[in-house]
This record gives sequence, structure tokens and C-alpha cells, in this order.
Amino acid sequence: DGRNAARKYGQTAFPLAQPHGFKRLGQLNVHRKVVSDFAPQAFSFYSWPSQEASNAFEAEPKWPEVKATRPEAWSELKVYSIELEQDLNLSFSPDKHYTVLVAWLKSDEAMADYTRYLKGIEPAVNRAGGKFIYKMFGPTLETHASDPTAPHQMTFVEWDTDNAFENVQKMDEYKAHQQYFSKSMKRFEFYWLTPSTR
Repeated sequence: DGRNAARKYGQTAFPLAQPHGFKRLGQLNVHRKVVSDFAPQAFSFYSWPSQEASNAFEAEPKWPEVKATRPEAWSELKVYSIELEQDLNLSFSPDKHYTVLVAWLKSDEAMADYTRYLKGIEPAVNRAGGKFIYKMFGPTLETHASDPTAPHQMTFVEWDTDNAFENVQKMDEYKAHQQYFSKSMKRFEFYWLTPSTR
């Protein structure tokens, strides 16, 4: 079954990756799917010390065989990756709530409108008890089932309450900048997340 296949995958893939500096940073479980055709269970965060370390792992002779077992464990698995110039420190509090918006824009030029939207609503987000904790620009996407088109951006926000975004939507800054979201967006996924206790 899928759980056993996922457990077996972890028992073989992680020991293969860890000598190359692979680390598990944390996990946010999907509490509520707001907008999406996809139904993920969680967003897990991992890191490599460098692109060279990741490449060395990919070159491991056993890796292709292990990687080929992913469809047995997950009907859909999406792996988003990006190379950072500076280390990113992420921590998730059990007392907080989290959202992620995965954005596919109408064009590369639409990023200016989307950025204007995000900057414009930030004061409202802050007043509602939220803060942007990570914006992933231009990630690559690896998947074995769905459309392999990578999103333009993934935006993670930490909130004090699980209804905070509803309050943001009532504020003047949101109303003034929502047009830039509509102008820029081709499609998006939006989820509420909670930290894993594992």
C-alpha cells in the first residue's frame, strides 16, 4: 500500500542523501484546501548545503532505482527546488497558522503586478497578525503525474489566527490592490497549513 511504499522510500532515499548534507527542516500539514485541483497532505522542507551536493546525490548509482518507486508511494508528488544565495532559517510555531499561495502568472511581465499586490497588502497582513516568512521566486518543479509547469512564485505567510486572511480582505489596502492580483494571475493554489508535531 501507499504508506508502506512511502516508508520504504524514506528508509532508502534519506540514508542515501544524508552523507551529501541533506537535512529535513520541518513540515506543514495541509489543514484546509481553499483553492486547488490538487489535494496535498503536507508541505515538507528540506535543504542541501550546495547545488554541487545535490548534483552528487543525483549521481548516486542507486538513486534512479529508488526514485522510480515514488509513484508507488504517492499518486502525486511535487518537488519544488531553488538555489539560494544566503541560508534561510525557517521555524514553525505550534501556536501559529500558515498559508501558502502557489502562483502561476499570465506572463513573466505579470510579476510586476503580482509584486505590487504583495507589497500593497503587507500593511493589512501585518495589522491582521500575519507576516510573510518566505517568498520562493522561480522554483523548478519535478513531478510524476500532473502538469510539470513550475509556478512563478510560492508565498508562505504566518498568522496568529486561522481566520486572519478574511480580515485582510476587508481592509482598504487589500481592496485597493486586489486588481493587481486579478491582472497578473493565470491560476493559483491556496492552502491553510499547520505545523507537524513529528
